[in-house]
Amino acid sequence: MTPRRPPRPDPEHIHHDTTATGDHAIAAGSIRNVIIRWVVQHPSARWLPLLLACAALIVSGSTWPDGPASQYVLWGILAAVSLGTATGRVLVQRPADARIVAALSLVSVLATVGGYLAFRNVVTHGEIDVTGQITPPVKRALSNGTHFTLSLDVATPEESRNALRLTLAINDNDTAGPTCRPGSSADLTLLGSGSTAQPTTVRHGGTADFLLGGQVRTVRIDVELKAGQGCLLDIRTTQATLHDT
Repeated sequence: MTPRRPPRPDPEHIHHDTTATGDHAIAAGSIRNVIIRWVVQHPSARWLPLLLACAALIVSGSTWPDGPASQYVLWGILAAVSLGTATGRVLVQRPADARIVAALSLVSVLATVGGYLAFRNVVTHGEIDVTGQITPPVKRALSNGTHFTLSLDVATPEESRNALRLTLAINDNDTAGPTCRPGSSADLTLLGSGSTAQPTTVRHGGTADFLLGGQVRTVRIDVELKAGQGCLLDIRTTQATLHDT
């Protein structure tokens, strides 16, 4: 008796055949092997992570913003990791295990990308010291009830933030006479923020934080001195910081 032949596969269902799946796996494996071989053996692959890390540092240095150093900690850590692993990749010329080379390259590239993103976040949302841009920086010989306006013009749109933190010093105009500073204060009101804006009272060394209602280019703050009868005081801006809430 002649044995029966197995049924021929339906052409419409050829993609579900195990052979077709195997061909795709073989192709993916071949591509992976080519990439691994290039990463391990080609001279340009040794230097590429280091070149990327150096390029990111150059871009960061050329666009470095202002602000406290503490907000750059994450960027600094990632930059150190990217440079360290990239340098290690250059020094390892004949690795005993290809996985070491792949790990060094991967970690360096990921750290470079992560560090650059962290740096751009600081550029866009980090704190900016604008103390030197507040005008007038000092007002002298002010008496009780005197008004004046502090002004800030943001230099570029990239420096715009939605809040301003302001610290004032209130000192006696005549340091040789009786002091009026302990009982004196200043009422600060953000101008142009609507009729519901309420003044913030600060004493010597006090800080007020103003929500600017969006990223603005010009800030105006009314200052009214509250002091005793016959007192003359100087008011100076000691710290002004733009930031995002």
